[in-house]
Amino acid sequence: MRIMLAALALISGPLTAAAQQAIPSDGYRVCAPEQTMQGRTIVREACGDLVQPDFAEGGFASLSELEAAGEAREAFLAEITAYAACVSGFIDAARQPGMPADSLAPDQAACAHSWAEEQATQAVRDYGRACIAYSNRSMTDSSLTPWSGACYPTATGNNG
Repeated sequence: MRIMLAALALISGPLTAAAQQAIPSDGYRVCAPEQTMQGRTIVREACGDLVQPDFAEGGFASLSELEAAGEAREAFLAEITAYAACVSGFIDAARQPGMPADSLAPDQAACAHSWAEEQATQAVRDYGRACIAYSNRSMTDSSLTPWSGACYPTATGNNG
């Protein structure tokens, strides 16, 4: 029995070492930071890079600043959609016949794609928090124009 377990350990050792290591984050499996950086680097020439807008919580001093930040959030989300499509195209191109079958580029690019989706989520969260903070302040501060609009995007699709 011990010999069988030792044999299984020897066989599975190299296989697990070659696989992309994932680390849990908030209940999800995500790429390790090093793999994410490799993925972002590998697709940077083809797809560019993303720079997330800064939505400092409590930082909006006027309704026009809040609205401008909302527009920046929407533009960033559109940029992420284009980036994700580019990364998907990069992955598809790396999997075409004639490309090296042992290349890690598709897996690394997938880490960049996952990172981009997380950036979208974080931008929505950050803007939403800052928007709610402004909305709350605007109800008690007479120098601020009250905000009663939506701080988070409306879900679309059939949830039926």
